[in-house]
Amino acid sequence: MELLWILIPVTVLAFAVVLIAYICFRMAFYEPNLPKENPDILDLPQGEVYEPFREVMTRWAEEVRAMPHEEMSITSFDGLTLHGKYYEYAPGAPIELMFHGYRGNAQRDLSGGVRRCFAVGRSALIVDQRCSGKSGGHVITFGVNEHKDCLKWIEFMLQRFGKDV
Repeated sequence: MELLWILIPVTVLAFAVVLIAYICFRMAFYEPNLPKENPDILDLPQGEVYEPFREVMTRWAEEVRAMPHEEMSITSFDGLTLHGKYYEYAPGAPIELMFHGYRGNAQRDLSGGVRRCFAVGRSALIVDQRCSGKSGGHVITFGVNEHKDCLKWIEFMLQRFGKDV
């Protein structure tokens, strides 16, 4: 009987810990429905902190959308299709490979980077990381898998553009 009084609170506590861990995982790492890129909608971040920059972010995103680019994709080590867009400044120009941040996407987070690349004479390859934009996947791993994706993109660039990119 004494053992039962110990096991019940321990079991309830263990269940609560597992439940909280699962909820945290779903909130921080899991992206069940990927929002697909819509040419009519700019997916700009919400919040008061972005308001002073909204106009310039919108202009940059619209300008980069209108620029000629080549859609590219690779297959990750675990079978996901990852997408990117290549903006060529000039044939043979150095290429910057750019990745967006947490819960971002290439178009929203990197449009200013494409403009900067062109201003300094470089081409740009902007990538939608796993589970964002057009890329596949549902789990963000904070670098556990993403670093392997970065290496795959570098391999792709070396094969496609040569070792001097």
